[in-house]
Amino acid sequence: MTLVKDLVHARPYPESLGSVDMDPFREADALQEAQLLDSRVCHLTATAALLFELRTSLQFEEGNAALLVVRGLRSFGWKSPGKQVPLAALTVVASAAEREDDSLRASFEFFPEARLVVEGDLAEFYVLEVEGIGDVPPDYSSGDLKTVQGALPSWSSACSLLQASVSH
Repeated sequence: MTLVKDLVHARPYPESLGSVDMDPFREADALQEAQLLDSRVCHLTATAALLFELRTSLQFEEGNAALLVVRGLRSFGWKSPGKQVPLAALTVVASAAEREDDSLRASFEFFPEARLVVEGDLAEFYVLEVEGIGDVPPDYSSGDLKTVQGALPSWSSACSLLQASVSH
């Protein structure tokens, strides 16, 4: 059994997996309508990890979650309005990745209004099948955080790796 959090520090990249149908490192807006659930930054290992909900995605037919891991982290920039908003998913409205010299820069625009830009040496993208979360995302309008979180992929979720991609 693999846990989502174990993939963050797993090395090397598992070459035996199938390639990703829509590669976020090569296709603009590959993550459109996916939802950002959480992010983690480990300064000790210079690693950032982004956990996505894929059941809402326009581009992915397989998998219900995705993990994007940036290694050799150079910057992690989050920007959102300071006002408190009701419990809601952060839905990707635009995403892009670009290579510049020896680094990768990935940017994401979200609804409700937020922006994330992350830069590092390389990145890995995993399409996952998380066990036990059902076929549809939870209803955020209930306002019940525990119920919502119980129906979403999390760092401690057991999962199967379906597809993977690495930036070069």
